[in-house]
Amino acid sequence: MQFFHIHDLCRFIDIILKNKPKQHIFNVGNKEVVSIREWVELCYHIVGKTVEFINVYENVEQRNYFSFYDYEYYLDVSKQYSLMKEVKPLSEGLKESFEWYQHNIDKVNKKPFFKYIDHNMV
Repeated sequence: MQFFHIHDLCRFIDIILKNKPKQHIFNVGNKEVVSIREWVELCYHIVGKTVEFINVYENVEQRNYFSFYDYEYYLDVSKQYSLMKEVKPLSEGLKESFEWYQHNIDKVNKKPFFKYIDHNMV
């Protein structure tokens, strides 16, 4: 998976508006690719918790318990990086996002993934 912080997206839009490049379509994202497992481990680390993994078998539809589809692709973000050299590291963006979430939990439309897991998989 590749991520891109919303502040970096806004910065990139500003750069495009200022520089007016001939290219009009860009892939955007961090260069670094992480697996779902690495992303989960990082999320748990950010909140100061220890992750415990439980295997789920193929007969259970992944989207019932996890928000991402089961596919892989990598964006070529080299054109973005030619205009914007630096982006926020994933760990920093996750930490900022979690801090925002703690103060704005009422603004988030949560899906009942844990309810599904507890009811169907435990």
